Amino acid sequence: MKLHWSLAGASLLAVVDGAGIGNFFTYYDAGGLGPDRWPFLDMEGNECGGMGGATGYGQSPVTISQAVESTCDTDKAAYSFTGGDCTWNDLKFSLSNNGAKVEPKVNDDGTTCSFGSMNIPHTPNKFNALQFHIHTYSEHEIEGKGDRGFFPAELHVVHQEETKESYAVFGTMIDVGDTAHPVFEYFLRGWELLATSVAESCPVTSALYAAVQQKVTCSATYQFPYNQSVQDGVAFFPEGGPNLYEDLPTASEWGVYTYKGGLTTPGCNEIVNWNLLDEAMLISQEQMDRLDYLILCFVQPTLASDGTTVESCVHNTVASESGSTSRPPQPLLGRKVTHRCPNGPGVVINDVGVLPPPGQDFVKPSAIEEPANTGSNKCTKTLFEDCSDDPRYDPKVSLNLKSTAPSWTDAEGYWVGTRRVYNNQGSQLMETFASDKFKNTMPYPQDEVKMFVNRTIMQTRYFEHIYQVFKPASLTFCTFAVPEESSNVLGNGECGKNGYATVGERFGTATFEKDGTVDVFFTTGRYAGGKGKAITVDDDTFYYKIGDDNSFEYSETESFNNPAKTRVAGSGQYFIISDVLPYSANPLAESFTYELYQVSEETFKEQLAAAYADDNVLPEDQKPAISSGNCIDISSDATCPSEAMFQSVDPLSNSTPYEQDPSVKGGWIAFFVILGVLVLVGILYVWHVHRINQQADRYKHQFARRIAETINMDHDKKLSAKGLEQEFKTIDSDGNGVITKEEFYRFMGDRVSEQDFNVMFAAIDIDHSGSIDFAEFCAFMAQIGAILTEEEERTGYKPSRAGPAKDEEAGN
Repeated sequence: MKLHWSLAGASLLAVVDGAGIGNFFTYYDAGGLGPDRWPFLDMEGNECGGMGGATGYGQSPVTISQAVESTCDTDKAAYSFTGGDCTWNDLKFSLSNNGAKVEPKVNDDGTTCSFGSMNIPHTPNKFNALQFHIHTYSEHEIEGKGDRGFFPAELHVVHQEETKESYAVFGTMIDVGDTAHPVFEYFLRGWELLATSVAESCPVTSALYAAVQQKVTCSATYQFPYNQSVQDGVAFFPEGGPNLYEDLPTASEWGVYTYKGGLTTPGCNEIVNWNLLDEAMLISQEQMDRLDYLILCFVQPTLASDGTTVESCVHNTVASESGSTSRPPQPLLGRKVTHRCPNGPGVVINDVGVLPPPGQDFVKPSAIEEPANTGSNKCTKTLFEDCSDDPRYDPKVSLNLKSTAPSWTDAEGYWVGTRRVYNNQGSQLMETFASDKFKNTMPYPQDEVKMFVNRTIMQTRYFEHIYQVFKPASLTFCTFAVPEESSNVLGNGECGKNGYATVGERFGTATFEKDGTVDVFFTTGRYAGGKGKAITVDDDTFYYKIGDDNSFEYSETESFNNPAKTRVAGSGQYFIISDVLPYSANPLAESFTYELYQVSEETFKEQLAAAYADDNVLPEDQKPAISSGNCIDISSDATCPSEAMFQSVDPLSNSTPYEQDPSVKGGWIAFFVILGVLVLVGILYVWHVHRINQQADRYKHQFARRIAETINMDHDKKLSAKGLEQEFKTIDSDGNGVITKEEFYRFMGDRVSEQDFNVMFAAIDIDHSGSIDFAEFCAFMAQIGAILTEEEERTGYKPSRAGPAKDEEAGN
């Protein structure tokens, strides 16, 4: 039942092990074939001695420490599981000298049914289930659980990557519970039917393996509960077939321990992505006894030369003296075991729901080789204006975006998820009649729009394509009378029958500032005509601002929300500048939130095509999924930026403004005078920076305290999206969608000096426009929770949110 590996050319071949493999390895020490001797077995491709870290994986099993077991690195949302279509009659049951196995039967045409598949983190391709097998006594040790870390058995569902390049195991510990496991019962029956046919031709007359009797008695008196032929035994199986991922786990909520390792039988090849449930599968004691008998009391007939007559019956188990068919734990050697919990720290919960589970994480594309800088970049300042530490003047500092802001490397790639849109009153937008008069109207529901983002960074150039797929309008909306110059559908679709798709694109380049900022110079679709910037606020947060100053302004904040940086959440606002109501009274047309997770290019294209099909989008309304770095309508310069347009703004194609030849004048006296001045300036600068840092820390804590007095946060000191919106509206007293300096000063009151206030306001006003929009507010508010926690730990301060109300009562 185990996987035996050998080298064929440059690839590893998996051979599904059956009873005929013989005792080329054992779990007992006698004979020199036990686990301690596996590294020395004479077999091709044997890696049981470990590969010294060369593969990046390592040996298995391992010990999962109590520190890992009791903590949660992230959530398990990066996993997805798909059940197979195998019926019970499509399955092949096998028994061998080292265990019991189930796999799909091979049809006459060479095909098999699907046993299921799964997607796992950090690997773009899915893994297809090949078979599952069981070890008596668990192989992995989990400190603090089971019997001193071990369980009676461990089940492994072996998967192969669809590209045939690697393998993954979906495993679970098996423990004894109060009741029988209903689905596992059918697996036991299948094995027992097979064992019965063997026993009938190979009767057992005595105890078979005395040493194993410590765990189970292998005797002639043992009777299988279902002593039927295979043909008659079909009646013991229900209709349909098993779903390994839903039927095997006992707990309704479970997490996963994951690490990179190897096979646990010779040759121990380091090619396995391990995924172990943190909750054991429970079976009854009676089921455990039957399982032990099947694995530990295997009887192998020995046939005569004619292949028909049973000459003798050999008890051929490879179990250890204690009844174990498990390899002992191997050293981790620096590898990390990650505990992904059902609802770990990586899950983002707010008033619009939970992040959808992704199909898988994405492996970043290889970096593009950087060309040599084309500018001279000579420092031109005078002797008194030293700029040697300014990256803008340093020719060794790259202009490329990924070099100046490494977070762009994480933001690149293919992303899918959901976008939700709200009106200026905070209610979710549903269908509204389309009209040229009102620019943000859509005759489709916007409560849950499928969103796809393809973002590419090529040296200094930035490409972003944003697809949105809308589901059809409700039949109720389609019955309403359509106003003049309006429509209840876009394109050639039919209201209530067809959905719709839109796309918007943003193109930009790096700047000579070398700070990671993208200068967005060309936009299409919804953003058409707009220009602006994409700014890296910190390693996890991006701020976008696009507009044309005359008709619209779009701002957005996006942040990574898991340690692997494979999921993001964002929010923003869309303002329409117009003399037409309602925009003349309130320019805020809509606000929105979105959640995205990263996928491979293949998955991106598959899910986009599926969205078009699910929402019945007409072919002429579908936008193609393009490769990285292109434009949707690549054939037309009217809707795509030309190479000449890129070169006109690309810093690699232009001369830097930061260049002059320095001229050093004067003799030794001037040198020492200047040196003294520089030393003094340096001291004053360090003192100044220290004061600025103290001031920045002071105003952050003052603002955090003021915020805490007016709003309720959850136990993690986080605000929901709705809480952020409500707090923004509280400060934005005139309701025009931005917080002016006067409004912010009124909110802070006498809690801060005028000097501190000016510094505070400048820090929140990222684009230095003189006002704070919602996206800038959210970016600053992301720090509040951590500040309050620090304040509470340092001073014991706990905000009293009832303070203002009590003051009013006192005043009355």
